[in-house]
Amino acid sequence: MKIRTQRADWLLFLVMLVPIGLSTWFGLSLIDAIHRRQAAATVQTVLATTREGLVTWERHMEATAKSWAGEAGVRRVVLAQLKLRSSGGALHEGPYLGELRRLLRDVVQQKQYMGFDIIAPDGIDIASDHGDVVATNTLSRLDPDTITAALRGSTVTGAPFLMRDQNLEVDVPTMLVATPVRDEDGAIVAALVFRIDPTGEFSRITQSGRVGETGETYAFDRYARLATESRFEPLLRDIGLLAAGQHSSQVIELRDPGGNMLRGFRSRLPRSEQPLTRMAMSAVSGKSGLDTDGYRDYRGVTVIGAWVWDPELQLGIATEVDKAEAYSALTATRKVVLRTFIVGLGITLVLTLILQQRAKALAHSLGRERELRTELEERVDRLQRVEGELESAVHAREEFLRFASHELRTPLTSLRLLYEYMLRARPEDATPVMSPADVSRFLKVSTRELRRMTQVINNMFVLSNVAAGNAVLNLERVEIEELVRNVARKMQTEVAAEGCTVEIQSEGPVYGHWDRTHLEQVFVNLLSNAARFGAKQPITISVSKEPGFAVVSVRDRGVGITPEELERIFEPFRRRQDAHAGLGAGLFVCRAIVEAHKGTISVSSEKGEGATFCVKLPLPPGSDQV
Repeated sequence: MKIRTQRADWLLFLVMLVPIGLSTWFGLSLIDAIHRRQAAATVQTVLATTREGLVTWERHMEATAKSWAGEAGVRRVVLAQLKLRSSGGALHEGPYLGELRRLLRDVVQQKQYMGFDIIAPDGIDIASDHGDVVATNTLSRLDPDTITAALRGSTVTGAPFLMRDQNLEVDVPTMLVATPVRDEDGAIVAALVFRIDPTGEFSRITQSGRVGETGETYAFDRYARLATESRFEPLLRDIGLLAAGQHSSQVIELRDPGGNMLRGFRSRLPRSEQPLTRMAMSAVSGKSGLDTDGYRDYRGVTVIGAWVWDPELQLGIATEVDKAEAYSALTATRKVVLRTFIVGLGITLVLTLILQQRAKALAHSLGRERELRTELEERVDRLQRVEGELESAVHAREEFLRFASHELRTPLTSLRLLYEYMLRARPEDATPVMSPADVSRFLKVSTRELRRMTQVINNMFVLSNVAAGNAVLNLERVEIEELVRNVARKMQTEVAAEGCTVEIQSEGPVYGHWDRTHLEQVFVNLLSNAARFGAKQPITISVSKEPGFAVVSVRDRGVGITPEELERIFEPFRRRQDAHAGLGAGLFVCRAIVEAHKGTISVSSEKGEGATFCVKLPLPPGSDQV
C-alpha cells in the first residue's frame, strides 16, 4: 500500500511537470518569434530609409551636374577650350581654364565638391581645378564606366574609388558624378565631371542608420569594398585591418575572417584569400536578403542584418547590428522565464515530497488529514497567485509590444504617404528633379519622423538595458547648459509644431562628468512631453546650481497633471489619460537614466496650471566647478 502511494505521488508530479514544461517551451518559442520579427522590422526599416536617402542624394547630385552642364556660360567656355586644344594651344595657359574655374567655383564650394573636370570625347582631361590632371586621362583610367556613360549621353554617379592626392601624397576615396556637355545643335562635345568625397554627405546619410551601440548601415561596391566610412575605424586599427591615419572607405573588404577578431582571433589565411561574408556574397551577386539567425561580419563578430543591391546606385547597402545587442532583451526574458520555471518545478517537487509525508500521516489521525488539506489549499492559492503575477507580467509585455509597434508604424506611415504624394505629383515624362520646396518639405518631414522613431527606439533600448541590468554610462566632461541648448535646437521644429516656444534661463556654465547621449535623451523626452501637453504656451528651461548638484527644470504652462496621475507618473507604460501617442515609457526612461547618474527627478503640478520636472545631477565631490 505504501509503495502504491509513493508511485501515485510521483505520477502526479510527472503529470504536473509535463504541462508546465510545455507551457514554458511554447512561451519561449512565442517570445523568440516576436523578438525576431521586431529585429527584422527594425533593420529592414532602417535599410529602406537609408536607401531612399542615398537615392535622393544621388538624383540631386545628378540634377545639379546636369543643370551646370546646360548653363550657357559653361558651354561657351568648354567649346572655346576644345577649340584651343584642336589648334594646338596650351591647355594650362589659355584664358578659358581660369574662366571655367571662376564659373564653377561657387557650386564646388557650396556643394563641398572635391573639384571639377572637363573630359574630351577621347577621355583626355582638358580643364580641371587641379592642374596636375589637365591633359591626362587620369579620370578616364580610374573610372572608365562613368566617363564613357556621360560621353554617350547619360548623367550618372559612379562608385567610389581611390585617387592619388598629389599635395598630400596619399590615396583618397573619390566618386564622380558626370553629365554630357552639348553644343547648340545638341551634339555631345565633352563631359562635365564633379569629384565628390564619399566620406562626406554620402557617408553621413548611412551614419544616420546606426541602430543602438553596435548597429551600422554602410554601402559597398561590386568588389565588396566599403564605399562609406565604417563606424568601427578605431577598432579596425586596433586589430590591424587599418593602418594609422587610414580611412576604411575603399580599403576594408567585406571578408569573413572565420572568428571574432575583437576577441583575439586571427585567421591563418591572408585577408585577400578569406571568403566574402555571407551578406556580401549575396549582395554582389545582385540579391537582397535578411538574416536574423546571425552571420559573421568583416570583424568576425556575429551580427543580424538586412541588405540590398541597388542597380540605380550600383552599390550594395547593408544594415547590421551585433546579435548580442539585438537580442539582449530576448536573453533577459529567457532568463526570467527559465528561472520562473525552475522555481515552479522546485515548488512542485517540494509539494510532491510534502504530499508523500502527509500521506503517511493520514493513517494516524483524521485531524492531521484536515490540517494537510488546509495546508494544501493554501499552497494551491499561492500557486494561483504566482500564476496571476505571471499573467500580469505577460499582459504588461503585450502592452509594451503593442505600443512600440504603433509608435514605430506611425512615422513610417508618414514617410510612405509623403513618398506616394511626391510620386503622384510628378509627371511621368518630367525630369526626376525635386524643387527646393519639395526637397525642404521632404527633409523636414523625414527628419521629424526619423527623430520620432529614433526617440522611440532609444527609449526601447534603455528599457531593455534596464530590464537586463546592462545600463552602462559613458561618462565625459559635459557642460549642461550647452547640452540643453543643443536639445532645444534639435527639437525646435517639433516644439513649434505644437505651437510652443522655448526659453532657456541659466546662471552660467555648469560642468560635470555625465553620459552626454543619455542626458540628451532625458531632456528630449521632457521637452517633447512639455510641448505635447503645453497648450501652445511658452516652455521655460532653467539651468542652475545648488550645493553638490546641477539642477535643470523644465516647466510648461499647459493642462497640468492630476494628483492620481502624479503618484504613478514615473512607472513604466503609464500614459496620461489625455495622451494621444507614446509608449508610456519616456518618464520611466528619464528616471532610470537620472538614477543611474546617482541623481533625482521629481515633478510638481496642479491640474490646469502646467507641470515642472526637476532633474538634479551630482557634481564632482569637493568642488563647485570641474
